Amino acid sequence: MKKIFNGFHEEGERSTSIPDIFFRDLLPAIGDINELKLILYVLWKASALGNSGIAFTVKAILEDRLLMDGMDTPKMNEEVFISDLLDALCEKNILLRTKEDPDGKPSRFFINCPGGRTALKEKPFDTSPALTTLDAIQPNIFHLYEENIGPLTPLIADMLRDAENNFPVKWIKEAIQIAVQNNVRRWRYIESILDRWQKEGRDGTDSKNNKEDYRRYIKGEYGEIGHH
Repeated sequence: MKKIFNGFHEEGERSTSIPDIFFRDLLPAIGDINELKLILYVLWKASALGNSGIAFTVKAILEDRLLMDGMDTPKMNEEVFISDLLDALCEKNILLRTKEDPDGKPSRFFINCPGGRTALKEKPFDTSPALTTLDAIQPNIFHLYEENIGPLTPLIADMLRDAENNFPVKWIKEAIQIAVQNNVRRWRYIESILDRWQKEGRDGTDSKNNKEDYRRYIKGEYGEIGHH
């Protein structure tokens, strides 16, 4: 028996941003329910990871059993089924794919958007969507920012990716926590904390100093930033 839907929740639920063009140009033209589910899935995955240039593989999609169990799958091999769906979406220019790899590596698929078109030209490809499935969404800094600071705009997403490359993820999460504690929900404030920690060192293990840190960042060197 299928699970009964209990309705949407207004509080504590993550949201996925879907471009208006999807509803205007794509939705009226989609006649296959499986294609619709897969399109929505890749849009959700890109949003969940905060990266529109993420690469999808057949294997990563098959690993998400909630998605696969909800597909109207004909009596055929699941790998062939998903491969055919991805090919159909590429033919409709909704997805893009890598060219045939002489080394026999599996094809990568990208959403046909600026981030996807750029990523298609770059190597190595980021295939981390396997780390996030419908029943096990991994918390990341993009979710933390959106839930605690504000909307995840393309510019902010780029800044967060740069921060991931420059600082430990634990530091970013701590800096967001300090911003929330001090009610200074600005990226500039978070970035200033991270820059300071990088210069002076920060292991994040001394919880006894948390309150002192909060006072320091709101009243001390970063207090001025918090008011702009």
